Amino acid sequence: MQKKEKNAFGILRYWAAFCVMCLHFTGYMRIYVPDHAVSIGILRSAIDFYQPTVILFAISGFLISASLERSGLDVKLFMKKRFFRLYPELWLSMAVYLASLFLIIPDKFDISILRWIVTQGIGFAATPSCMQKFATGSINGPLWYITVLLQLYILLFLFKLVTKNSKSPVLYGITCFVLSLGNIAAFILRDMLSSTGQKLLERCFIPYAVFFFIGAFCQTCSLYNQKYTNLVLAVLLMLHSLIRITRVYDYGYYTGLITGMATAAIAVLAAHVIMKEKSVRLLETLEQKARKTDITYGMYLYHWLFLNLLIHFKLYEKYHWSVCLLGFTAATLLFAYASRKICSSFTK
Repeated sequence: MQKKEKNAFGILRYWAAFCVMCLHFTGYMRIYVPDHAVSIGILRSAIDFYQPTVILFAISGFLISASLERSGLDVKLFMKKRFFRLYPELWLSMAVYLASLFLIIPDKFDISILRWIVTQGIGFAATPSCMQKFATGSINGPLWYITVLLQLYILLFLFKLVTKNSKSPVLYGITCFVLSLGNIAAFILRDMLSSTGQKLLERCFIPYAVFFFIGAFCQTCSLYNQKYTNLVLAVLLMLHSLIRITRVYDYGYYTGLITGMATAAIAVLAAHVIMKEKSVRLLETLEQKARKTDITYGMYLYHWLFLNLLIHFKLYEKYHWSVCLLGFTAATLLFAYASRKICSSFTK
């Protein structure tokens, strides 16, 4: 078993989850508030410089790999941990969504809601037909991430089981290369598929697996704790910045493959490197607080509800978009915190 290393994953996870929220918010506000498109676009570009969902995939890959290393390849224990981490809050959030929407638009409800309860209840992102014309047109847009994450959890478990928990850098390097080809294949095939095929591809692990496995690679082979780690991190930062600033076209599904892979590695390496500095007492305090009450999953689950309500009530016409952003963030954090507390009391 590896020695537990200090890292800033808690802080980084909060930052990435907040950035995901902001990207979704600004994505719609630049449409509904075109007079402020420039200022909204500047914020959007800043928070998307390091793609936040890729960061979350990489952190998840690292942490799941570490969990499997600590507890062993016990399928029952693995499934039990994942179930209690994901499903109680997912089901609670669904109840909150249903109650909120029924209070606001009861006339839109029909039998398709029952199908949605079943499909999303098992972790497959979907929108009932009766809600497809409400606000954003999606009842909970970000849920595809949870659908993909469930597949990646199973994939990594099977990979470690088949390879007998191998720590070979060559094996992981080849695996990441093959998975990167999957991302490119998805990029090429996307426009050839029907709308249904595109939705299935979006919810399939193939395009995103390389980012998740980079996190697992870094954990398994301790790439975050090598003599060359700082140098590799510096090179990756320069490469990523060069591509983003010069806007060199970077092919890939969901995000550019080169910058996406760089972001995944940067997230893991930087989270460890910054905690090795001498003046990290503040970071250590923040990290402890972030881990003590981790509501990032709830942020992912609830922010779309408030985005839908904001658009439905056209609050962007009454208040400046920055005020809407503050209210949107505060409501999401409040519900995420309450959800975490409620679910924690039942799963202890």
